[in-house]
Amino acid sequence: MSLLFFKRVLANPVRVGYIVPSSPFLTLKTARFIDFSEPATVVELGPGEGCHSRRIARKMHPDSRLILIELDDQFAAHLEKQFAHDPRVTVVHGDALHLAETLQLHGVGEPDYIVSGIPFTIMARELREQLLASIARSMGPRSKFITYQATLRLGTHHHFELVRSNHCLFNIPPLHVMELNKTAAVPAL
Repeated sequence: MSLLFFKRVLANPVRVGYIVPSSPFLTLKTARFIDFSEPATVVELGPGEGCHSRRIARKMHPDSRLILIELDDQFAAHLEKQFAHDPRVTVVHGDALHLAETLQLHGVGEPDYIVSGIPFTIMARELREQLLASIARSMGPRSKFITYQATLRLGTHHHFELVRSNHCLFNIPPLHVMELNKTAAVPAL
């Protein structure tokens, strides 16, 4: 665990959401839900110190894009330094609640993948529903929402349908990695 991660957990444990960064086992399982064989636009919400971001950037196609949207200013600054020499990676210090506007600003109509470990189950219900609606509205018919969570509850959320899942025991806490499609009931932008 990096000193930055430890400081951010102490400063705002609810916003960070986890007590330790994602394990290499979890980042590997999550990356397996993404097809890296061709160019894609991947958006990561709440990348923190960049455990998943680094693995995605290493594996992604040379013509792919990775857009990292981070609310915490110190994590965002850390990510900017970390990916300063990779033109495929864009770091946005912003709020995932404004996902559609952020994507439009960066010339993205419908991302191929949205990846996030934001701990939806510990959020206030109203905020969680706003954020999930923002994600669903930003997805196209072929977009995939890849998320890692403590429960499979999102797989039955009215905005999403579960395509597949995989459990990662070797993480603190153990988490489920899920691939979700948006349901037809979600209005387009």
